[in-house]
Amino acid sequence: MGDRAYAPGAKPVPVRATNGAANGVGAPRPAPPPMVPGRVPPPPMYRPKPAQSRPPPPRPRRSARGWCCACCLWLTLVLVGLVFLGAIAAGVFYVMYHPQLPTFAVTSLRLAALNVSDSDAVTSRIEFTVTARNPNDKIAFAYGDITAAFSADGEGIGDGVVPGFLHPAGNTTVIRAAASATAATVDPVEASALRSKKSHAMSVQMDSKVGFQVGRFKSKRVNVRVLCAGFSAGLAKPTAPAPAPIVEVAAAPAPAPAPARARVRSPRSVVRTSSSSSSSGGGGKLTTTDAKCKLRLKIWIWTF
Repeated sequence: MGDRAYAPGAKPVPVRATNGAANGVGAPRPAPPPMVPGRVPPPPMYRPKPAQSRPPPPRPRRSARGWCCACCLWLTLVLVGLVFLGAIAAGVFYVMYHPQLPTFAVTSLRLAALNVSDSDAVTSRIEFTVTARNPNDKIAFAYGDITAAFSADGEGIGDGVVPGFLHPAGNTTVIRAAASATAATVDPVEASALRSKKSHAMSVQMDSKVGFQVGRFKSKRVNVRVLCAGFSAGLAKPTAPAPAPIVEVAAAPAPAPAPARARVRSPRSVVRTSSSSSSSGGGGKLTTTDAKCKLRLKIWIWTF
C-alpha cells in the first residue's frame, strides 16, 4: 500500500477565552497527529563531537604513609645489618680471647664490734678479706670504687668502701677492708634477735663498675654486683692489754715540752696482689669462711 497524503490541518480559529486569555495562551496544546501504521521514525542524526586536546593526567604524588613505610624498612635493614656485624665481631673476639668472668670469695671475716642499744641503734665494725681472681690470660679488669654492705640475720649492720683497682690478667688480688655502722636504727624485732644470738648468719653485697682492657683498648664500664652468703660469724672476744712493765725512773731535769700529737688516721682499705690470701691480726683471728659469691653484670636493662 502506498503512502497516503494528508492535507495540512486548517489553522485554528481564534476563540476568545472565557477567562480573558488569548487563543493559545494558557490553553492546552493540541495532541500530535497519530502515527501512520507501519512507518518507523528515522533515528536522530549522530554528530560526532570535535576532538579536544586534553592535558596528560598528573602523576600521583607519594603519600606520607608511603614515605614512613620506606623509612621503617630501611631502618630495619640497617639494624639487622648492625646486629649481624656485632654477632660476627663477638664471635671472633670469643675465639681469640676466650673471655671468662672474674671470681670473688670472702676468705675471712672478723666481727670486731656489734652493739645494739636499748633504742634499737646498731654500732658495729667488721674486718673482712675478699679474694678476687682473674682467670683470663689476655684480658684485664678495671674496677671503680666498690661499696660493700654487710647484713647479719637479714639486717644491715655496716657499710664500707674499697678503692678501685686494676686487676691484671691471670692474677689473684686480695682485698682487705673494713665496714662499720654508727647508731644505725634497725627494726625492734631484728634488734632483739641480734642481742640474743651469739653467732649470726652473714652476707655481703658489693656493687661497683668494671670495664675490661685488651692491650690499649679500654671498654666502657658497666655495673657489676657480687652477692656473697652462706657463712656465719660471732662477736670476737676482746684481748686483754699486756701489763705495762714497771720501770724505775731516776731524778732528771724537767723534760722538754712534748711535740704535738700526730693526727690519728682512720684505717683504710688495703688492696694487695698475691697468689693466695693472708690473715691479719689485731684483736683476734679472722674467721675463715667458705662463702659462695655470685657475680651479676647489668648492661642497660639486662642483667646477666
